[in-house]
Amino acid sequence: MTAHPIPENGRCWWLVSGKERRLHAVAGQRITAEQMRTAIDDARLIPAPAVCGLRRRWWMPGLYSRLGRRRCTPCCHTLGIPPGYGTPANEQDINTPKDGPS
Repeated sequence: MTAHPIPENGRCWWLVSGKERRLHAVAGQRITAEQMRTAIDDARLIPAPAVCGLRRRWWMPGLYSRLGRRRCTPCCHTLGIPPGYGTPANEQDINTPKDGPS
């Protein structure tokens, strides 16, 4: 249930803006963990470009949004992952090796 920049998430933060319709990937090196903690604690938006090129002010979505919001299709194509719902780390099809779990 993580939106953090781990390998399973394409090393990106999965964030929302505006009406929270889509999860967008923001490269992990653009936002440090400390910047994200401060933004969450102080309820501040973080300006950064998404990997699809969209420039907005982002915030960390809630748990159910991280699980259920649709991912931005251009972000997914840029990262080479299939479009879908929720953060990629939560999607079994993406993270299970083709020969099954080890």
